[in-house]
Amino acid sequence: MTDSIRRMSLMLTAMLLVLALVTGYWQVLQGAALTTRDDNPRLVLAEQQIPRAELLDRNGQTLAFSQNTPAGYVRAYADRAAEPVVGYYSLRYGAGGAEATFDDELRGIAGQTRLDAMLNKWLHRTPPGQSVRLTLDLAVQRAADAALGDRPGAVVVLSVPESEVIALVSHPNFKPNTLDEDWERLRADPASPLLNRATQGLYQPGAAFQIVILAEALSNGSAHITDTISSISSSVAFDGAALYCATSPAGKTLDAAFAAACPAPFAALADQMSTQQVEQIVRRWSLDVSPNSFELPTHATVFSSDLLTSSVSVRNLVLGQGSLTMSPLQMAATAAIIANDGRPIVSPHLTAAPAPATSTLAIVPSQIARAIRSALSVHGDLAGQAALAISGKNQIAWFTGFAPAQSPRWIIVILVENGDAATVSTIAAQIRPVLDQ
Repeated sequence: MTDSIRRMSLMLTAMLLVLALVTGYWQVLQGAALTTRDDNPRLVLAEQQIPRAELLDRNGQTLAFSQNTPAGYVRAYADRAAEPVVGYYSLRYGAGGAEATFDDELRGIAGQTRLDAMLNKWLHRTPPGQSVRLTLDLAVQRAADAALGDRPGAVVVLSVPESEVIALVSHPNFKPNTLDEDWERLRADPASPLLNRATQGLYQPGAAFQIVILAEALSNGSAHITDTISSISSSVAFDGAALYCATSPAGKTLDAAFAAACPAPFAALADQMSTQQVEQIVRRWSLDVSPNSFELPTHATVFSSDLLTSSVSVRNLVLGQGSLTMSPLQMAATAAIIANDGRPIVSPHLTAAPAPATSTLAIVPSQIARAIRSALSVHGDLAGQAALAISGKNQIAWFTGFAPAQSPRWIIVILVENGDAATVSTIAAQIRPVLDQ
């Protein structure tokens, strides 16, 4: 009997020791991981009790807000057109866009001291969130969204010289109000609706890159704006296809070729350029880096001179069909240099506190920047270039515009996948009047 009791005691002691070890492992070593798991019911319940503050446009119009429901606070979005900027907030999938960038402010924890955080935790207090006002103008955003329609592409409207993002549109998009239900479908969609084409989409610039090449050629004296081009409308062979003028040139000079986005004169300029010259252009114009401190995720080409292995690769890059790709936001930042008489301005931004200008030195002389603007086609007071690029078997259409033409206050950049010159020009014309309202 005594031996049986002894064995039973040892067995119970061993079982209690194993239980203590297992419990200690999960509570001590894995406690933090368990607490922060997305499926932790306590975490979900706690998140549902947080009334996130509002996201507002520049005029104070509501873009995103929290609704109090019996199940807790639910995030709601006031205008579909603003969704590419606002992003989403989900208890299951986290946050994206401005909802992610300004999460601390919206939750009310930005600027908290460690003591504040401890007191809030002990007293079960929810700190009040801080509303975030964006530079976005909802009226312009709506106009740009409507003008782009169902076409896949992007629109960026930038103010000069402030570099405030007035509109930023990406199509196709998604509905943040039904994100949880649509997530798997959105991830599998080949149209990539979760990709913000305006900031993360990298495209061949094609003839839209002429604004940089022309500025360089005029600055170093290798070309003059009034040079006569005998073969102005000639096509240029590229990768088994042909590059053409986007529109009919109004004359036979270099400025007419630029206005019509004709590739032949720029192919001739490319043949005069070295690998070192092209690399210097990319670095000086910061074409291989994303705009500094932009509040949404951005992408940029990882560029190296190793990509320029031959005269053909140099020619292709100068024609906008090579190893350098650009996002619409990058294109807008590049155009802003021409709008600002050749000088860089502050990096594009979505809130009122801009990053400082990267340099006060002019990229190109002011008279060159003005000559480029004067060469563009003008409709009303909107000066712009419609340009084409080839991406695989698809044609990409760009529009880079300045308004008003002679003293720009706004940059309008439009990209349409499988588009044409007439389409992007029409979209720009529909956006322009709203900028004065």
